[in-house]
Amino acid sequence: MKKAVNWRIFISLGLVTSFLMLLVSGVVLFIAPPGRVANWSGWQILGLTKSAWQDQHTLFGLAFAVLSIFHLFLINWKAFLSYIKARASKGLSHPLELSLILLLTLLVGVGTALKMQPFSGITALGDQLKNGWESTAAEPPVPHAEAMTLKELAEQPSVPMSAEEILETLRNAGLDARSTNETLGQISKRAGMTAAEAYRLIRPAKQEIGKEGFGRRTLEALAEEGGVAPESLRLALEAKGVSSKADESMRSIAESNGIAVSELRRMVEEILR
Repeated sequence: MKKAVNWRIFISLGLVTSFLMLLVSGVVLFIAPPGRVANWSGWQILGLTKSAWQDQHTLFGLAFAVLSIFHLFLINWKAFLSYIKARASKGLSHPLELSLILLLTLLVGVGTALKMQPFSGITALGDQLKNGWESTAAEPPVPHAEAMTLKELAEQPSVPMSAEEILETLRNAGLDARSTNETLGQISKRAGMTAAEAYRLIRPAKQEIGKEGFGRRTLEALAEEGGVAPESLRLALEAKGVSSKADESMRSIAESNGIAVSELRRMVEEILR
């Protein structure tokens, strides 16, 4: 004769596995790259994308909450209430400890909201780990370009092709591109590639801009070297908060906008990529 399910053990084991998944997914999301990089480059850990890890974290968090409710109020509610009453009475009889834990809770909440140390240091570490992926993964021409339709992508200053030309280029490369109303992400997913790989079919990688003489070159000269219209490059820099003129040198543009020449060079390389 089969034994009935021991719900106490079932729920206890469920709490343990849910907690472990929350711990693992929390660590992964803490170090994961920004969404614009993760979605564009097809970033994965253990076969799961960033959005998949977010789903795991959300659903296991919900499972942990539901199992906790069952564990506390349906199985152990009498013991739980007795425990709370006993601990509460002890807590009230120890005002120093109660005050300290309330103060610590308030400190963590307010300190995190106001970005005070050491709490801001922990979040800054997370940002540093996330941004570290950007040096090893190509960024999209504009944030979340994979979610843009081919029509929307063609309107970007760094894309020198019409939507119809993009569609034809992708089809000639063997991709199942059905219309200009599809997103680059949808098309690349059907082809089993990342959005970045599909985009390289549209915009082949340009030769890296040489450091030598970069500051002396004008915006117009760099645009011609990168194969885009000077006005397109100017508008793309403007979208990044950098004002410029076609006949202005890179050094002059950097100085007038209060940024380093190396930072301006990085921006130009991203646009012409």
